[in-house]
Order: sequence, then C-alpha cells, then structure tokens
Amino acid sequence: MTRRAFEDIWIPLQGRFYRIAFYILENEADARDAVQDLYLKLWNLRDHLELIRNPQSYGSLMMKNLCIDRIRKRFPSDTLKEEMAVKGPPDEDLDLREQLENVRKAMDGLPESQRKLLSMRVIEGLDYSEIEKRTGLSGLNIRVQVSLARKRLKQLL
Repeated sequence: MTRRAFEDIWIPLQGRFYRIAFYILENEADARDAVQDLYLKLWNLRDHLELIRNPQSYGSLMMKNLCIDRIRKRFPSDTLKEEMAVKGPPDEDLDLREQLENVRKAMDGLPESQRKLLSMRVIEGLDYSEIEKRTGLSGLNIRVQVSLARKRLKQLL
C-alpha cells in the first residue's frame, strides 16, 4: 500500500479510533498514545492492508485490543495486587494497602460466580462478549450478575 493510499483510507478514521480509545481508557493522554501505537502498527502492516475489506472495523478491533493490552499492563493479574498501588508517602501507602485489603475482604464476601465475573470485567478489562465466550453464560446474565456483584460490593465496603 502506498503512503497516499494509506493516508486516504486510514487517516480519516483517526477520530473514531480516538473515541474508542478514550471510551475504554478514560484518559486523554493514554487515548492519544494508543491511537499513535495503532497507526504505527498499521503502517508496519501496510503491505497487507490492501486485503482488508472494512478498514473501519479492522482498525476498531485493533484499537480495542491495544487498549485492553494497556489495561492489562496496568493490572498484571486477575487478583488485586499490592504492586498496583502507587508508591507515595508512607501514610498514603498504608491507606492504599488498607483499602486494597478491604476490597479483597469484600470480594471474598461475594458468591464465587459473581466474584469471578466481576474480576473478569473490572480487573481483566474484558468486554461482555469475551466473558460470554469464556464462561458460556448469556450476555444478559453476565450483566445482571456483574451489576449485583457491584451493588453487593458497595454494601460490603
């Protein structure tokens, strides 16, 4: 794919990709970085992009996956770890550790199925369709269970 063709096809989609990234990452700077990473990947794949029939869908899926990867780097495992805590003054660090411990205890108070689904949704950052594939549950059931888990967690905290 030539530079001109790349610019004609992919550059007009930049705003859409940014909106997807901002929706997922909830941070303007992270969203801009994610879009930049996407365009670097696309440019490196430019020889194969002519085979793509729907650039908007392809790019949107790549954007979503890049954002999920960024979130997973922030939260490296499926459990809340103390490594997630931002190191600061000792009293703030202690408060954060206490908060994490309270969340862990509250999560232990949830039914196993709700704890698992909430962890997949919030900590792993999976979308409902991916959870549906992993668990075999219906999307509606997953949404209801995650909602109930969040409500129960708020009560416990």
